[in-house]
Amino acid sequence: MNNAAETAIVATDNSESHAGEPPDSSERRASRRVFPFRYSLAIASTIVICYALVMFILRDDPEATVAFTDLALIPINGMAALALLYAAASSYQQRKKVYLTWLILSLATFSFTMGDVIWAYEETILKVDPFFSISNVFFLAYYPLFLWGIFVLPSLELSLKERFKMALDFGIVMFAGIIIFWNYIISPVVQESANYDLFTLLIYIIYPLGDLILLFSVLELLFRKIRGNEQTSLLLLAAGMIGLIITDSIFLHLSWSDSYAAGGLLDLGWPLSYALVGLAGMSQADVVSKKNSFKIPEFGEFRSGGLTWPLYLPYLFAAGAFALLVWSYENPIGLSFASLSWAVGMIIGLVILRQILVLNENVSLYKKAQKDIQEKELARAEVIRLNEELEERVARRTKQLEDTNRDLNCEVQERIQAEAAMRDSERRMADIINFLPDATFVINKEGVVIAWNRAIEMMTQVKAEDILGKGEYEYSLPFYKKRRPILIDLVTNQDLDVKGCYEELKWHEDGSLAGVSFISNLNGKLTYLQGSAAVLYDSEGNIYGAIESIRDITDQKMVEEDLKNSKERAELATRSKSNFLANMSHEIRTPMNAVVGMTGLLLETDLKPEQREYLETIRTGGNTLLAIINNILDYSKIEGEKMELEILPFDLLGCIEESMDMVAANAAEKGLEIAYFQDDDVPRFILGDQIRLRQILVNLLGNATKFTEKGEIVLSLSTTPLDDGRIELHFKVMDTGIGISQENLSRLFQFFTQVDSSTTRHYGGTGLGLAISRRLVEMMEGRIWVESEKGVGSTFHFTIRCQLHHDNSRSEPGDSILSGKRVLIVEGHRSVRDMLFRMAGSWGMEAVALARAEEAIELMTRGTAISGTGQLKSNSFDCVILDTVLPDMEGLLLARRIKDLSVASFVVMISHMGEEVVKDDSLSGWLTKPVKPRLLKRLLIDLISPPKREIQDFEAQSVSSKDIARDLSILLAEDNPINQKVALIMLRHLGYKADVASSGPEVLTSVKRKHYDVILMDIQMPDMDGLEATRHIREMDGSVSQPHIIAMTAYALEGDREEFLKAGMNGYLSKPIQLGELKSALESVKPID
Repeated sequence: MNNAAETAIVATDNSESHAGEPPDSSERRASRRVFPFRYSLAIASTIVICYALVMFILRDDPEATVAFTDLALIPINGMAALALLYAAASSYQQRKKVYLTWLILSLATFSFTMGDVIWAYEETILKVDPFFSISNVFFLAYYPLFLWGIFVLPSLELSLKERFKMALDFGIVMFAGIIIFWNYIISPVVQESANYDLFTLLIYIIYPLGDLILLFSVLELLFRKIRGNEQTSLLLLAAGMIGLIITDSIFLHLSWSDSYAAGGLLDLGWPLSYALVGLAGMSQADVVSKKNSFKIPEFGEFRSGGLTWPLYLPYLFAAGAFALLVWSYENPIGLSFASLSWAVGMIIGLVILRQILVLNENVSLYKKAQKDIQEKELARAEVIRLNEELEERVARRTKQLEDTNRDLNCEVQERIQAEAAMRDSERRMADIINFLPDATFVINKEGVVIAWNRAIEMMTQVKAEDILGKGEYEYSLPFYKKRRPILIDLVTNQDLDVKGCYEELKWHEDGSLAGVSFISNLNGKLTYLQGSAAVLYDSEGNIYGAIESIRDITDQKMVEEDLKNSKERAELATRSKSNFLANMSHEIRTPMNAVVGMTGLLLETDLKPEQREYLETIRTGGNTLLAIINNILDYSKIEGEKMELEILPFDLLGCIEESMDMVAANAAEKGLEIAYFQDDDVPRFILGDQIRLRQILVNLLGNATKFTEKGEIVLSLSTTPLDDGRIELHFKVMDTGIGISQENLSRLFQFFTQVDSSTTRHYGGTGLGLAISRRLVEMMEGRIWVESEKGVGSTFHFTIRCQLHHDNSRSEPGDSILSGKRVLIVEGHRSVRDMLFRMAGSWGMEAVALARAEEAIELMTRGTAISGTGQLKSNSFDCVILDTVLPDMEGLLLARRIKDLSVASFVVMISHMGEEVVKDDSLSGWLTKPVKPRLLKRLLIDLISPPKREIQDFEAQSVSSKDIARDLSILLAEDNPINQKVALIMLRHLGYKADVASSGPEVLTSVKRKHYDVILMDIQMPDMDGLEATRHIREMDGSVSQPHIIAMTAYALEGDREEFLKAGMNGYLSKPIQLGELKSALESVKPID
């Protein structure tokens, strides 16, 4: 069955009115064309009464009575059919099934009417018995059509229990009806079947079956279609069918027994039934016209609060069947007393079963009622309490209301005065429009000008009296010299074509429209106009017109054009500045190459302490100057929006370790501890810009080192997965430095800004590092912020978003070697101790971390300790990691004590960078702080499972001339004599020899004369620069072998490296040249055979 929400037979909200008409007009038209139900009721009552009076008058004339009853029923039944058809037409706008129901019922009634016509014709005109005529076809067609119509009507949606009870009700009524019809109509016919032919017998049997079909249809209406007493149309329809069933049943019984006589009370049953059916159709049409609606009840609601009298039908029919059983005890009927007893017993059984269901429902209702009573008692007590509280509040509020009432009286007087002032204001509104500074005019909804202020008179040279009252786009003539829609028309009709009139159109949220237009000839000059238009509404919300204001923005447009030109000039100046910075970088880096290069070479020689100190100062100053230059160049790239990221896969842990290495020396000088922590789910390899990430980390770690005099610096890293498959990395750099006051936090991350001038004087710096870091973080889709407290320290946070690299496995060779090994960590600083403990745990080692040497000695002599993974019950360890300086003992003394106790296989010492480490038999290896996880892991693996080669100490060794250089043929292309000297000394220090060329043509001559494996090519040279020389070399024929060309340049702007590679170069070294970078570049070259 259909959902109950779709079964409304009355109109709910007929929004599907005729296209283009408002709903209220559709309602008025519907109410005009529907015939009122009260008139239909009066007409039907009059027809039935007149029918009865005529029969009473003709009671003594049987032939006239027969003719009247036959002929009079035809128009009555026809009117009923028309009423049903009228109901179908009225319900056409409702759901399809409602319309189809009344249409089928009207067809059924028309079929019955046709039967009446044929019956009357044969009985009154032909004077033959019509009982066995063709009229039976039309009469019998009525029953299935009527049942079809009822079934098409949407049904209630019922619960399973309700459907079961309804099935019992159907069964009881239909079973009892069948018994009654069988005994009084069908059984006598069957018993006398020998006296009738087959056709007569079928007629006498089919009509009772048809009445049973009507009975079933009535039950379907009463139990499954009607929701309450509001459904007058269906109730009338059911009443008409009941009357027709009763009348037909009595007629059949009397006809079979030859007792029927026309003109009796029975003949009133047909017109009354037809009248009720017709009234049902008129009621439906009346309900639709009034757009009535009612609440669709929930499961079972129609039984308790709606139509309840049909619930008694099963009991009445069961009682009738039982009465029939009692009467048949002494009066034989069609069924034997035993058969009838069984049948009645089955009916009573169905009644009992139904009562059991009802009792179960009553029990549930009783329990629910008890619960409601308890809740009501509680609610009553709460109401009493609330009433008492309310009385107190009412008393308080009464006084407040009295005071408020006095105030309201004053406000009412003020409002009356305000309304009077508003009326005056409305009267003056037209005058105000006239004095608006912008050119303004108003049109009504017919497009007629109703206001034309002085400003638009001056703009267009058209007087108000010449245009007021005119329409048909008259107002567009002063602007466009022709009639056409403009902005004020588009705001009320968006389908209008205004292309070519406006350079730009913009709709605002309030429904207004703004546009800019260019007028080539407005009073003889070029003009830019900016218009704003809006719809005007009356007090009831109906559109009555539109208003447009127009402003001459020609001067503004001229200013914008000047600004555009200024912007282009500023961009040109920015490019000139970038070129200037590039040249300045080149000019500064060229001498710095000699300063830094020679300083590095001098530091590799034997020097006095005082000389080494002087050289270290020079190198530090040079590196600081280079850092400032790099920051200025980065600032230039950011300002010119030329900064780009190079997204490549890289080792995240390696990047972090390199960043810590770059600040390790400064931290060691101050005695600062650097620790690093990361969550277990942090990936090893990611896709991103390693260089820029390292730049951010070095900047933050460098600042932490610079502004921290004692304590520690802790770098931690965590990760969060994102919905798009990427991850967000969260870095934290925490220090115990001087901190930043809250009022100075807002000045961070700005270019050329530090917290105060004293900071710059004491610590130095340009104020660019954090601003550049902020921009780099934003380019990586992250953010950067700081938490700080003056005198306590600072914590800098930043996040970046990146992709995981496909080769993201964290498993490395050697994990199985370290797994299960026992390590003792003795470190005085908690952060470093925790870092080492977590490292060992991540490799599967059983670790014990202690802060003091005494605790370690006690542990090894006692033999029991509690670790992070459980209890250790042995005093021996596979490895011990010691700091050189412990709170209560030197690390070397503890190492010797461990060797004496023979409780550890290996001892690893860790120290600050620059500290002198005494080689001792008790030590198996040593590392410098900050401890790098990969280096420590490799050392432990080599100690526990030595490789075939001899174990080497992990010491940082400088590049020296003792390194064996490969036999490479090198050409140095450099025009600056000082830089030539520096480069040649570096090459000689590395064990290489090189020829020198001072210009581009000399390079080409040298290449043609001699084979070279490597050319160290300066970019800026006289006569021919390095790029052009490289292009010429790459274009040479096969007689010249192609060398490996490495650019050496002081240019460092974005795009330089790409330009060098595009010219045919194989590598890139930025001046000043570092010895290690030069060595790495030469080692990557393969000699040409």
